[in-house]
Amino acid sequence: MLGNLSLRVLSVAVLVLAPGAQRAAAEPLAFVGATVIDGRGGAPIELGTVVVRGELIAAVGPASEVAVPQDARVIAGAGMSVLPGLADMHVHLLGGWDGVTVDMLGYQRYLNALLYAGVTTVFDTGNVMPYILQIRDAIAAGTIAGPRIYSVGSLLDGTDPVWPPISIVVASAAQVPGIVDLLADTGVDAVKAYKGLSVPLLQELVRAASERSLPVVADMWSRTGSYDTAAAGVAALAHLPSRTVDAATLEVLQANGTAVITTLAAKESFSRERLADLAFLEHPLVSDTSLPAFTEALREHAAREPTAEEAPLVARWQNSVRVGKENALALHEAGVMLVAGTDAPYPGTLLGEGIHRELELLVEAGLTPLEALSAATGNAARLMQADDWGTLAAGKRADLVLVRGRPDRTVSDTRNVEMVVQGGRVLDREALRYDPATDPGFGAGVAVDR
Repeated sequence: MLGNLSLRVLSVAVLVLAPGAQRAAAEPLAFVGATVIDGRGGAPIELGTVVVRGELIAAVGPASEVAVPQDARVIAGAGMSVLPGLADMHVHLLGGWDGVTVDMLGYQRYLNALLYAGVTTVFDTGNVMPYILQIRDAIAAGTIAGPRIYSVGSLLDGTDPVWPPISIVVASAAQVPGIVDLLADTGVDAVKAYKGLSVPLLQELVRAASERSLPVVADMWSRTGSYDTAAAGVAALAHLPSRTVDAATLEVLQANGTAVITTLAAKESFSRERLADLAFLEHPLVSDTSLPAFTEALREHAAREPTAEEAPLVARWQNSVRVGKENALALHEAGVMLVAGTDAPYPGTLLGEGIHRELELLVEAGLTPLEALSAATGNAARLMQADDWGTLAAGKRADLVLVRGRPDRTVSDTRNVEMVVQGGRVLDREALRYDPATDPGFGAGVAVDR
């Protein structure tokens, strides 16, 4: 069905408003006395004020310079930091926990987990196209609760696709314009080139997509860090390369303005390094939002020793984590824009909590906490060529997270989420928690890989 060029997404069905969904904004909000982190990498405002009126930020600045409206709801920010809502710019909203088996029927559980963790924007980089676009549009209409979604729809892969149910097969350059027209007419936000495409096909895809004003994101597996892939003119690489990026490739990435989506958390998942300590499963961002059966499955997976066949792959991924961190720092220092993404869900890389781990890994790689935070806020908006979100400034959409602590100094403080504001509305985080009494109870379905 995904290869049918007559495919068009039908109108979004009306869905019941979910727990935690946004209600109409009431009085203005004023965060007073908090540390303000703008998402652009600027020096934090130590005692700042952010005023929200309606869906937008009305004012940002030092508390001594920003007037608080008399009718505002004042949130005391002492000991807190306010920053833009976080963005995870590489996810697959197919549900599940292991990246292979899926849970599409339980979609609300995963959307809730993202919002609970302060993630107000995601970029879905490969999915069943009508499904993800219907969810995207229902969220935009306020029918269901969830983060803002950007989506590529289906992957574009070669004649032997890795993920058949979510792929469109591209066998020749002659197909490319028609496939791009299909994607554009269906309403995707970008195009995803995958492993099986040759460089000439990738180049033709970039050309055709540019005519429809669609950016191309490339995941070419081991070729992701190659010079010819970088020189094709894609908007972003979907992952940090797992081999050392040479000087020529660094130069062409910088010259073309190509961004790199980081996904260190996924590399850490495949390396099993994170599974050595499962304490993260007890963190509220996980324990408050996860289906217990999935958590138990993850514990069983972590306890199982790799087989003789798997062990070399684990070792390779351990090297990939190391090289990925080295590449992150080298790319950043060369002026290539890094954008935070996780590739969730995979074992130990969970929707919601995963972006907090990604920020920690970026700091481990050598970025400052502020630089890492920009990768998950301002840089994310720049990747999508959006100027209405991602930073804290007057006139921007009021997507905010209030956290305890100073994530500009200790990036893991992003985990201490106290309040999430989406479009000027304070979300009911309690209603976003997993509740066995209201959860539909769907488990993992069939796999989507070969």
